[in-house]
Parts: sequence; structure tokens; C-alpha cells
Amino acid sequence: KLIGVYILFESNPELFFDKIVENVKIERKKRKISQLKLAQILDFSSPNYVAKIETRKHNVCYNLEHLCKIAEAFDLEVVDFLPYKKVIE
Repeated sequence: KLIGVYILFESNPELFFDKIVENVKIERKKRKISQLKLAQILDFSSPNYVAKIETRKHNVCYNLEHLCKIAEAFDLEVVDFLPYKKVIE
């Protein structure tokens, strides 16, 4: 039986944030949504903030409010952005 197990990163939160950002970017590109359009979803007028997040520069990351807005716009749940691995049980 294939199940998903959420990975906890208490010892390495930066890796956890990296994976969330990567998952949002994958979903953004699947939907052919530009950084500018995502910025607008997040109520920013410029794509610069999204670009900084996606490159993980300046220690910026999506916050919970951002993830809620993105999930709603992408018709997903916030947990869909959390890193997990598939395991066979």
C-alpha cells in the first residue's frame, strides 16, 4: 500500500522552507502562472518578492497567509505544498 508521510524538518527548517517554495513553484509552472500573476494573487504589484522567494534570497519565504491565498487560487489545500515522501507500507 502506497502512503504519503509528511517529513518533519525540525533539525533543518531551511530545507523545509526550500521544499515548500519548490512545491509552490512547480504548481505555479504547471498552471502557466507567471511570477507577476502570483505576486498579484498575494496582493503585490511587482514580481520581485516572488522572485526573491523562489531564489531563496534575503531569507524570505511564503508565510501561512501567502500559502492560503496560493492554495485557494490553485484550487489546492495548503498541505499540498508541504514536503512529504511516498512510502510503501
